[in-house]
Amino acid sequence: MGAICALAVAGSIADMEERPNIIVVLVDDQGFGQLPIYSDDYPDEMLFLTKNTKRYGCDEQKAKAAANKAMPNLQRLASNGVTFMNAHVTSPVCGPSRAALMTGRYQQRFGIYDNCDLAKAGVPLSETMLPELLQKAGYRTAMIGKWHLGKTTRKPLPVQTNDYHKNATVGCIPEHNPINRGFDRYFGFNSSGTSYYDSPSLFRGVENVRAEGYVTDEFTDDAVRFIEESGDDPFFVYLAYSAPHIPLEAPAPEKYQRFDTGNREVDNYYATLAAVDDGLGKIIATLEQRGQLDNTLIFYLSDNGAVIDSPPPMNGPFRGNKGNFHLGGMQVPMVAHWPAKLAPAKYEPRVASIDVMPTALAAAGIELPANIDGVDLRPHLDSDSKPHEAIFWAGPEIMHWSEDNKEFWRDYWEYVTERTDAAPSSPDKAGDASWAMMKGPWLLRCNEVTGTTELFNIQNDVGEQTEVAARHPEVVKSLRNDYKRWASNLGKPLVWSMDEYKRLVGSRAE
Repeated sequence: MGAICALAVAGSIADMEERPNIIVVLVDDQGFGQLPIYSDDYPDEMLFLTKNTKRYGCDEQKAKAAANKAMPNLQRLASNGVTFMNAHVTSPVCGPSRAALMTGRYQQRFGIYDNCDLAKAGVPLSETMLPELLQKAGYRTAMIGKWHLGKTTRKPLPVQTNDYHKNATVGCIPEHNPINRGFDRYFGFNSSGTSYYDSPSLFRGVENVRAEGYVTDEFTDDAVRFIEESGDDPFFVYLAYSAPHIPLEAPAPEKYQRFDTGNREVDNYYATLAAVDDGLGKIIATLEQRGQLDNTLIFYLSDNGAVIDSPPPMNGPFRGNKGNFHLGGMQVPMVAHWPAKLAPAKYEPRVASIDVMPTALAAAGIELPANIDGVDLRPHLDSDSKPHEAIFWAGPEIMHWSEDNKEFWRDYWEYVTERTDAAPSSPDKAGDASWAMMKGPWLLRCNEVTGTTELFNIQNDVGEQTEVAARHPEVVKSLRNDYKRWASNLGKPLVWSMDEYKRLVGSRAE
C-alpha cells in the first residue's frame, strides 16, 4: 500500500522554491468506467451493469476499447502517480460537488444541497476557498473553465434555439466571480453547461468575451499560457473542463475523432474526452519543458458519475448514475501525480473530494483551517490508517439523469437536434429528501419521504444487487445513529426546500 515517502505535515509556509505547483483538473460527468485506469479491475459482466439510452447504443466491447484508447496522457499520470480506487464526491450533482471540492467541507454545512442553491444564492462569502489561502501564501492562482459556484445572472439573447445553452449569456454577481474568491485570473463560464462552439457565456474576469474555437482547446491553451507566464512563482490552476457534459450535438474537431465503434454519437463522446486528454498532454509537456513536472501536484477527478445518456462502460461496476445516492453517482475516478513526493500506487481505502483541499494546502506548507471535513491524504498513503471512518451524503436524490428517465433523454435528443418541435416534458429534478452513508463494508440509503431503507454490503456486492436491511437490523440502527449525529450540524438550505431539509435533520436516532 506504500505510496509516498514519509513526510511531516507542514504547519507553516515552506520555502518558496520548495513549494509545489498545484493543478486540479476536474471533468464534468465522466463515469468511473469511461477511462482506462479502472476497467481492468472488473470483469465485463460488471462493467456493463447499466444499459444506456438508444442514442449511445453500440457494441459494448467497442465502447470499452474506445474508453481505453481515449486518454493515454491520463493513463501516464495514473501509472506514475496514485490511483484512488475508492474516491467519492460528496454530492452526485455538479454544483454541490464543486462547492465541497473548493472548501474542503461538506457543502450541506453551509446550506448547499442542490444546484438551485448555487444558481440562486451561490457559495456564501463566509466560506473560505482553496484559492484564497493559496493566494495569501504567495501563489499565482487561475480558475479556467466551469465555475458554477456563484449566484447567476442571465441576459436572454435575441435569437432563441432548442438548445438552452445558446439562449442567454449567463454570468454571476461580481462578489461571487472567481476573481473575488481568491483567483488572480478567470476565464470560463458560470452555469451548469455551455456550448462547445460559439459559447455566449465565456468571461474573462467580469467581462463577457467572444468564444474562439472549441471551448476545450480554449481552456487548455489558457492554462498553458498561465503556467508559462508564472515564471518561477508557485502557481495554482483549477482547470474545470466542461467535457463530457452536454451539449454534445456539435462534433468535436476532426483531430479528436479517433474512434470507430459503429455509433457516431459514441465516437464523438470519446472524442470530447480525447480533447481533454490532449490538453493534459500539452500541460505535461509544458511542465517538462520548464523543469516543473517533478514538483507539480496534479489532481484529476470527475465531479460526479456519468448520466444515463452516455456510452458504456458508463459507471462501470456500479449501480446508478449522476443524481443518485448509489455508487454510480458518487464514486468517481481520481488520480494524484507528484513525482517528487508520490510513488506510483493503487490506493484502496476510501477517500473523498473534500480531501483535495487539505492535501494541497499541506503540500504547500499552509496551515489547515480548523473547520474542514477533508483530510491531508499524504500521511495515510504509506500507512495502514484510513482517511475516513465514514462518508455521508444528504439532499434531494435526483432521478433526472437516471434509468428512470430514458424516455426524456430520447425526446430531448429529438428536440434539440430539431427532429421534432415538441419540447420534452422535463421530469421532476428536485427529488425526495434522502441520505446515504458508507462505513466499513456497508452502504445505507434512506428516503425520508417514502420511508425506504436499503442496506448493501458493498464489499461483497459493489453493484448493489442484493438489499440486506432485514437481515442486519442492528447495522441499520447503528448507521442511522451515525447519520443523525452528522446531520445535527447541517446548515439550513439557501434555496432548497425547508420542509425537505427538516426531513433530513429530523431522521430519528434510535
